[in-house]
Amino acid sequence: MDKAYTEAFAEVDQILKLMPVDLLSKIPASFRQIISENKAENYKVKIEEPLENQNLKEETVVILGLIYRDFLASPEEREELQQKDAEELKKLEEELQEQYDIQNVFQKRKVKKEKEISDEEILNVTDLTLYKKPNFVQKIFNLVKGFFKKNNF
Repeated sequence: MDKAYTEAFAEVDQILKLMPVDLLSKIPASFRQIISENKAENYKVKIEEPLENQNLKEETVVILGLIYRDFLASPEEREELQQKDAEELKKLEEELQEQYDIQNVFQKRKVKKEKEISDEEILNVTDLTLYKKPNFVQKIFNLVKGFFKKNNF
């Protein structure tokens, strides 16, 4: 398991030990056991009340939020929190869909290429003349031909 999560489980385990018994009884024993089994044993946690003043890991805050939503909140509040989570997840999915949409990716590439190529850099094909370097045989032929032209044979 990731080190950050094992340390977060250690912090959550310490917080659960500080909880009143009536709140702690609402959290299933199997869930508490999972937390205590997966916590980092060598990570020293020093948590004191109040929790707002503690420097908790982001993962710890997320786990505590899930514990509150799933076990400690009233049914009405749980429903409201689940709806907010669903809305946030939907918004995040829409942003990712928009960012990685195939049409948008190709459109962005096209716009980027158009910006790179300005009107001054675009060359007209009719303005170009083709120059072909003569090979050895053509050089000799042109030399002989030039000799006959000079002497007007």
